Amino acid sequence: MEQPTYHYARENPPCPVPSLDGYVIVESSDVPVPYHITSCGAGSINAAQGHSLAVSSARIACMSADIMRGQLHAGKLRRAVTGPCLKKLETMAYLLDNHMQSNPELKAKLRYLPVVPRMMSGMFINPTTFEISTHLTIGVQNYWSNIVLRQMGCRWLCTMTDIG
Repeated sequence: MEQPTYHYARENPPCPVPSLDGYVIVESSDVPVPYHITSCGAGSINAAQGHSLAVSSARIACMSADIMRGQLHAGKLRRAVTGPCLKKLETMAYLLDNHMQSNPELKAKLRYLPVVPRMMSGMFINPTTFEISTHLTIGVQNYWSNIVLRQMGCRWLCTMTDIG
């Protein structure tokens, strides 16, 4: 049998997608939390900026989970997130609190154990927009946090946070 022949549309194979791998140290985890960051654009990823955004994202993900489950006041994230994002977190916290009032078993699972990030995967959508997903655990329950950070002036602010 004859071996297949592969043809490329162009002579040079495509360039690999730029990526950055590293670790974030967080208090709630006994091991470093690995992250993988890629970029949609042609530019290379700045390692210092990527690490800084990974650290900020881990912090925002854990604090958002704490806000939603009633462990932390939403005002603690005021400098890191936009107003509409903070309002959505407060609304989710209110709804979850009402739900936990009638479900003590859920309250026991969610309210008292620490939020522990396990791994992170992010992408620069463009030079001023960064999206990242973080695998979180609260006890034995697994959750995923999705965060969007946008550069506004010289700061990166969270414009969307979602946990499910």
